[in-house]
Amino acid sequence: MKKLLLISFISLSACSLNITGPTIDNQNTNTNTNNIDIHDIGSFTPSANPTTPVPSPTGGTEVPLNIPSNAQSIATQYASSHPIKCDDWSFIDGLVQTLRNNDTRWGYLVKSSGGVSHDVIAYRATSDNIGAWGVDVIIDYCGSSHFGWNVIGFDPLALWTGSRN
Repeated sequence: MKKLLLISFISLSACSLNITGPTIDNQNTNTNTNNIDIHDIGSFTPSANPTTPVPSPTGGTEVPLNIPSNAQSIATQYASSHPIKCDDWSFIDGLVQTLRNNDTRWGYLVKSSGGVSHDVIAYRATSDNIGAWGVDVIIDYCGSSHFGWNVIGFDPLALWTGSRN
């Protein structure tokens, strides 16, 4: 009889237990402020100080030119009335031409694969076609594809071309 009573007591006690798990509070605050989307340029490696003379492939050295101060406002004005469409070169072509109307050093950034970047344009900062500033102008290419003006930097080995053909 004692064994039965003990088992009954354990059964009754177990029924009155109220078990709660821990409170889960998953919060993720994204502190990433990087909005540069240069997924297709590959080997573009900006230098730390573009005011230092860089070697020229044809010999000698030269100090790279800076991006013209009015370029961003020209590009922003162009972008305000020209939509960006995925896999459509019309936005980049028009933007490069608009910038070239003011300074013929604007052009296309050549990727390490030999093709032209879809979302980064280039400003030729040296007397050769090597040595350029990269400017990311389409943020989230083929996603939301919206205009931006993010100067990536100057790469003394970056290839520039005035035409993508």
